[in-house]
Amino acid sequence: MAIRRELILILGLILIIAVLVKLIEFFQINVVEADASNFVMEDLGNKYPGANISVMTIIPKTNPSGGKYFEVKAKVTEDPDTPCPERSHIFYNYPAQNFVPAPTEAITRNCQVCTEGICTIAFPEEAIIASHKFPGTEKVATYIRDNPNALPYVSEQPDSWVITWDSQTADYSYLVEIHRDGRVLNVERINKS
Repeated sequence: MAIRRELILILGLILIIAVLVKLIEFFQINVVEADASNFVMEDLGNKYPGANISVMTIIPKTNPSGGKYFEVKAKVTEDPDTPCPERSHIFYNYPAQNFVPAPTEAITRNCQVCTEGICTIAFPEEAIIASHKFPGTEKVATYIRDNPNALPYVSEQPDSWVITWDSQTADYSYLVEIHRDGRVLNVERINKS
């Protein structure tokens, strides 16, 4: 009976130790992941002051020698409240590895979107540009030119983007709906009451 009680006690202690080890690993991973996010946000804040920045993904990886690191994908949008926002995706390895991360991916540049191939409007910055650059949106382009303080407001729908262009100095605004496949679904002038 005493041996059985000792065996149960030993098994219980082993179980407690295993749980504690897993908890320590969990908290260590979260602290390192938070460090990776903080490092990227600080670096991007210094490189792109005034831009909208955010971490999109953090993926744990292992290098060939067994070391753990994080592959971080971040978003930078310069001039977000303009007719031509510039969005880039920037990649980091944290901590730094001996290999170069993926090159910066330009999502929008020079106020262009869907210049070749199949058009997919995947990001709000693309929708903003499409709302005044695509065929059928000429009145919106004129509105923006005539009202340089006009701001875009974007909402995401299941299959489309709705962009409202509004200027405090105009007595009307424009609502544009762009399908994710690049089709202009609606351009509507909305009079302010």
